[in-house]
Amino acid sequence: MAGEPRASFLARVRTALGHGATTPPAPPAPEVDEGLVRLASRDDDLSALFERRAREVGMHVRRTPGANVTDVLLETLDAAGARSVAFSAGCDGEAVVAQSGREVVQAGLDALYDVDAGVTAVHAALAETGTLVLHAAAGHGRGLSLVPPIHIALLRVSDIVPDMLDYWAQPRPETSSRVFITGPSKTADIEGELIEGVHGPATVHVILVVDR
Repeated sequence: MAGEPRASFLARVRTALGHGATTPPAPPAPEVDEGLVRLASRDDDLSALFERRAREVGMHVRRTPGANVTDVLLETLDAAGARSVAFSAGCDGEAVVAQSGREVVQAGLDALYDVDAGVTAVHAALAETGTLVLHAAAGHGRGLSLVPPIHIALLRVSDIVPDMLDYWAQPRPETSSRVFITGPSKTADIEGELIEGVHGPATVHVILVVDR
């Protein structure tokens, strides 16, 4: 009925479903033994665990002091044969990469389909699964980690948390979207054959920055 109050409408629905005027409260959630369901804790060597898990899912990880990030970035681009690069906001190395003779792309999303590599900051990582967490940013946004064939992620050791529960428990900046990346892009055809790189980066490099 047009203009019917929400409470009245919901009461009629409950009655029609046989629930009466009120719905009994849901039972409390069962207790969970975190020792059984959580495989990582803050007492673990989180950077070592992340590195191991990331390698297991097909990512390339290289650990470096903060002072050497741009050198490692150039070496990674050289090894990959990347001649055009796009950067997310706040990433180090853009000027150095431009000075090396590579094209640094500043155009919009469509231009990313012709870029060899996307370089992004990482806002968090999950040690348990080797997962990178990226927040949508200004400029190219999440497309940098999803469109170019090579994704290079800059991750600080201090941004690694044990698992998804710890990630959602910590304060997080507001963002329009988040991207969770566990390994290179994968898809399977109708016969179940797994193929990498069809719908996103075939190669993911993680530069793990030791921030001390």
